[in-house]
Amino acid sequence: MFGMSDPATVLTQMRRYASEARYEMAEVMASELTQRMIADKERDITKQDLLVQGLRDLANILEIRGKEKVEKLKLSLKASKELSKQRSKLAKLHKDAGDSNSAKATLANKADDEVQTGRVFALMGKKGKAMKKFARANKLRKHHLEACTETVGTEFMISGHLRKGAKHGRRLVDAMNAAGAVNRSGETFQLLPEGQRPAEVTSLISRVAPWSAASAGMPEQARDRLSQKLVELQSQIQRIESGEQAANAALSAAVDKLNPTMDYHSFSRS
Repeated sequence: MFGMSDPATVLTQMRRYASEARYEMAEVMASELTQRMIADKERDITKQDLLVQGLRDLANILEIRGKEKVEKLKLSLKASKELSKQRSKLAKLHKDAGDSNSAKATLANKADDEVQTGRVFALMGKKGKAMKKFARANKLRKHHLEACTETVGTEFMISGHLRKGAKHGRRLVDAMNAAGAVNRSGETFQLLPEGQRPAEVTSLISRVAPWSAASAGMPEQARDRLSQKLVELQSQIQRIESGEQAANAALSAAVDKLNPTMDYHSFSRS
């Protein structure tokens, strides 16, 4: 089915389905592909890398489908657990082959994978487990913007307020500061945190704005810092549009350093 003899082609087609929000078909393809590849005990580095990519895709797709069918969330956690195992095997294969840089690059995605698992725990209402995953991601990659954003979002979603969110709010502002200036890419505006996926600024502002409202309950000092940062980001967008600020000074360097992964979370919001 689906031409499984060519895993790279299957991944490409599956990602096309995901980008078109055809998640059921994407899930079937990713599930069958990864099952077949796990059964192949003679995987070389190339096949192992494709397996890791497939498991990461599967975990993300199941997360998105879990918003409508809760049972998919447990399957996402299962895929994430297998991903962790196979990611370590891939790093070891690279290391045994004398390619330490590729081994490090393989493990560099671990922080993003921890965030993805944390989001699933949050959707399941398991706040403690979610927070541990986000904290782990932030430890693996300091000022991890997505991890810091999800931490505040999970606190607000599950607790219904941010009265205990001052520390989380400060860390989110620190992560946004560490991400540098706003850059323009086509018609979108992005933050480009080093070694992380680009963050679309307009979407980030829209998501964070409710947390900076007095009604959210975040302690005043942290709330003020968050509000000021949002105003600053919006101001940077306006300056770029008027030509007062460089549009993409950091873009090329950041993209060159980025270890790209598919951002299924952005698909689910579009």
